[in-house]
Amino acid sequence: MKIDIAPDQKILVDASAAAALCGVSRSTWLSWDSTGHCPRAIRLGGRVLWAVEALKVWALTGCPNREMQMQEASQ
Repeated sequence: MKIDIAPDQKILVDASAAAALCGVSRSTWLSWDSTGHCPRAIRLGGRVLWAVEALKVWALTGCPNREMQMQEASQ
């Protein structure tokens, strides 16, 4: 499977970039993360990152919290 990604296109972003993509402040994003109101982060080499595709899907499905995401995935 070949995935075409432009060299300047990020697939993982940090909290500041995730917040900016979603139109909220970094502190709001971190609050949402700690309360389960945004997609689960990926821990990679000591960094906390979010997959841009997961953020897109989350937004397009109405921004469900993680509990709702888990329920929908199990159906």
